[in-house]
Amino acid sequence: MAAVHGPLVPAHPSPFRNTQSVPHSRMGYHPAPSAPPKPQSTQPSTRHSDPFYGHEQASRMCARFITHLFACPEYPPSSSNSQVKLPHFIAYALHRTKLHSSVTFAALVLLQRLKARFPTARGSSGHRLFVSAFMLASKVICDDTYSNKSWSIVAQGMFQLREINQMEREMCQYLEWELNVDPVTLREFEEMVKKDFVGPGPYPTYILPSTSKTTPPPTTNPFPPPPTGSTPTPSYSTSTSPASTASPPTPPAMEDCTARIVSASSSPGIPKHEPVPVPPPSKHKMFAFASPAVW
Repeated sequence: MAAVHGPLVPAHPSPFRNTQSVPHSRMGYHPAPSAPPKPQSTQPSTRHSDPFYGHEQASRMCARFITHLFACPEYPPSSSNSQVKLPHFIAYALHRTKLHSSVTFAALVLLQRLKARFPTARGSSGHRLFVSAFMLASKVICDDTYSNKSWSIVAQGMFQLREINQMEREMCQYLEWELNVDPVTLREFEEMVKKDFVGPGPYPTYILPSTSKTTPPPTTNPFPPPPTGSTPTPSYSTSTSPASTASPPTPPAMEDCTARIVSASSSPGIPKHEPVPVPPPSKHKMFAFASPAVW
């Protein structure tokens, strides 16, 4: 798994650098006295003064798309102890991961697919929806992906590692593991989103090609808990299986080569042996031991 970090500056060899270390005295070089340190500027640097990190258009477009689908608030829930707006949250995720734009639009396709499966669903946190879909899209498209611990850093500490893991499992269950996006669909979807969500609205509702899974009935709770004490109805067939009937007769003019079971008494040339009990293997010689699973 890759860790989240900035771009590495390639260390190219300088044509003016001597391969051997030469003392300053031999080169006749005397360093100038160091200048007094300049006072630090109270103004933030250009990199941190831009809350969008150079991704304003893409982050605002994604925020409009998610808000249009799930009617999400602009700010995260108060339980997250954060006041980062959704466009700024998306911009930081794009800046920190530096993934290709196809990953961003694949994440929006997954959210559109989620809305198509549950039309009445509303989102209480667009931050949670985006980082879940963005994380899954990157794992599907990219060969070398970030770890879930790194995604907790991408989310600016808004979600702990256990929450990131839970969000990933839930999103996969809601989508029934339909996480792949066809390249043609992705290209057409990207063109539509860039054209329709560039302004303040109104925004259309897309209908993507249906997947192989059957769309469940609309509900705000995609996976309600099963009722207590309920027993699933057994599934079986009352018809007679062909394997339970008698074997078919041998065709005429063909030799019957079916196997027959003979006993030791009917075949005097075969000695009769009593079965030898096999002792169970001792504990220190067993190949594996059963241990309780820990989630």
